[in-house]
Parts: sequence; C-alpha cells; structure tokens
Amino acid sequence: MSDSDKLCPICGAGHLQPQVGKSPVEYKGQATELDLHFSVCDACGSEQSDAAQLRDNKRAMVAFKKQVDGLLTGAEVRALREKLGLSQADAAKVFGGGPVAFSKYESDDVAQSEAMDKLLRLAAEDTTIFDALARKAGVGQAVAWTNVDAAVIRSPVHRSDRPQLRVISSSTTEEEPHWSDAA
Repeated sequence: MSDSDKLCPICGAGHLQPQVGKSPVEYKGQATELDLHFSVCDACGSEQSDAAQLRDNKRAMVAFKKQVDGLLTGAEVRALREKLGLSQADAAKVFGGGPVAFSKYESDDVAQSEAMDKLLRLAAEDTTIFDALARKAGVGQAVAWTNVDAAVIRSPVHRSDRPQLRVISSSTTEEEPHWSDAA
C-alpha cells in the first residue's frame, strides 16, 4: 500500500497525501527552518503525521539541537566510531551509554551528553586514551589513527556559562588527579 492509498482516519473517505513543509523552530535563541513531514487528507483537508513521519520530525529537531549545543552530529558519531574500528555494541562497551546508545546517537534519536561527546573526541584524538578504554572494556582494536578526521574530534564544545576545569597535577599511580577552577 502506497502512502496515497492510506485512508484518512478522521473522515474515512479521503486519502492521505504525504507532504514536507518548512517549519520555523527555535532552540537556545537560535532559529532555523526544518523540513517537517506530515500528510494531508484530500477530502477533509486534515493534517496529520504517522509514526514514521513523527520519528523523522523528532530526528530533525534532535540534529538541530546537537548543532546548537556544539555536539557531534549523528553522522559524525558514526564516522568516528567506524574509523575507530568499532561496532555499535563495542562502542557501547568502550564508552558506555548502554547497549543501543550508539544506534540512537547515530540516528539522531537522542543527543549524547556533553561528557560522552568530549570522551569520544578525546579518545579519537589520543591513541593511549582509546587503547586504555578499549583494554578495560575487553575490546581489542587496531586503529588506523591517521584516518580519524581531526576537524571532527578537535571541534571544541564551548560553554562560557560554566567554570572551566583544568588538571593542575596528576600522577601515574592510582592517585586521583587534583582539579582546580580555571581562572
């Protein structure tokens, strides 16, 4: 059954015609227009969205929020994971987030936390960090580090409204590093 063969659940007489329309959205003071999916009944004119259209609309909004928040996009998370040579399941073991976290991050179903975003960038930038995380997770990987896109991993997430932290001393022993607010 094609989209135009779906009967309107409101009037029961018309057929739903899929549409894509521009819709203005705003998040944290930044505005854009997103392509949002819906259907229009050719008999009664009602506008409605089915589950697939709602999912696509939600993903478009999550992707916009990631962009505003300075987080890796779903496509960038996937590219970084693939360049690290990890499956989604192994990425979840190495970085955490749960068994289906990377599927959700990559499809823009949910936004990864700022901490997860920073961890992904850091691990992709520094082989010793990634190797340590993979070893602790029991995931042995050989990575072609020259293939990791430096533009993706080095894009900082700026948060001027939060105090910045920096390591002022650390040790190679089991001691915890000492943290201080950056002045």
